This record gives sequence, structure tokens and C-alpha cells, in this order.
Amino acid sequence: MNSRLVRADVAGTGLFLAALGVAIPLRTHRLAQVLIAVVSIALFAAGVAASLWAYTSALERSRVDEIGVANLYLLTGPTAPSPVKRALTLSLAVQVMAALAGAIVGVSGLQESELNALAFGVLVPMFGIGMNGAWAARYGSYGPRVNPTAKPSNRKIG
Repeated sequence: MNSRLVRADVAGTGLFLAALGVAIPLRTHRLAQVLIAVVSIALFAAGVAASLWAYTSALERSRVDEIGVANLYLLTGPTAPSPVKRALTLSLAVQVMAALAGAIVGVSGLQESELNALAFGVLVPMFGIGMNGAWAARYGSYGPRVNPTAKPSNRKIG
């Protein structure tokens, strides 16, 4: 489990939780709003980049390996060893729960013209999905392609 990707995911989750910890009690202060928005957007951007890299890498591997989207981004089946799967899945779950909690807290007591900057947190789970994909594309275990030389049939069914 010494993968840099796992450590990056856990560190990103910790950064998000720290930003939320500052932004929630100070949600009406501009600096706290900017902090949560910047952290959330940065993690989202990193997650999008990681997801795209994972997808292109998985396309290359799919020539010989049977890779499913759920295997790639949600680590289903035997894709990852238990410690890695547990760490990455837990990080993603924490990101989702913290983002929702922050958005809900941000709505309470909000006036019509005020910004719920805590809602930017809902972008953060893309980081966890991207890290899952990056790990699975690089280190994931997949079965062999069922029939890599089979051509699709033009025959209509039914």
C-alpha cells in the first residue's frame, strides 16, 4: 500500500477536511469562502486530470486485459488488494460525506444574496474517483481479454 497515489488521495482528503474545518465556522468570512473554493477547485482539477490519464491508460491496457469502468474507477472485483481498496474507497466515502455535510451546513442561515461557498466541496469527490482510476490503470489486476480478436457481429437480435 506504499503507492504514492494512495498517499496523495489520503493527503488530498486531509487537505479538504482541514479547509472545511476552517471554512465551516467562518463561512460568512470572505477568506474562508475563498479557501474552500480554491481547495475544492484544485482537487477537482487534479481529479479530472487523473481520470483522463487513467482512461487513456486503461484504453491501452484493454487490448490485452478485460477492464470495466467500475473496475477502473470504483475498484470492484479483484482490481486492487484489500488494503489499497479500503484506503481509496474510504477516502472517496469521506470526501462524499464531508462535501454533502459542508454543503448542507452552508445552506443553513443563508440569506438570499449570500454565497454558499461550502457547496464548492461537492466537486472534491472527483479527486477520489481520479485517484482510484489512476491507481487501477497503473497497478490494477484484471483478467485477460475474453476474445481480443473477435469482431462485432452485424447480425440483428430479435
